[in-house]
Amino acid sequence: MFFVGVGTGEAASEFASELGIDPTTCFGDDAGAAGDALGLRRGVGTMWNPPAVSTMMDRNDEASLKAIGEAYKNAADNIGIQNLAPKDIKDTLRQGGTFVFRGDKLLLEHYDEKVGDNASIEDILAII
Repeated sequence: MFFVGVGTGEAASEFASELGIDPTTCFGDDAGAAGDALGLRRGVGTMWNPPAVSTMMDRNDEASLKAIGEAYKNAADNIGIQNLAPKDIKDTLRQGGTFVFRGDKLLLEHYDEKVGDNASIEDILAII
């Protein structure tokens, strides 16, 4: 399993370390080339989605949200907020997606339309 996020490889590695994820499985998409190739949505209009944020909050308990927040804060403290954020701040306005492959066969494809519109864990686990 691999994870790709906005920002630098250094930021991805630091964030992974803070979350206890193997940093060699985490990559930064600085400048958004992978996001562009995948056709991930971006822009201010994709950012505000109260129903999806409510769903996201419902599926995460307080402890998991706190752990993610602490990991982000620690990563920022360790390498500096300027090094954690993408070089082009507009890249923080990019939505993500979930893509599950077995070899070169695509098993699951989900494009986040807005913040919090993530693929369900149940769908991901059912595929893998």
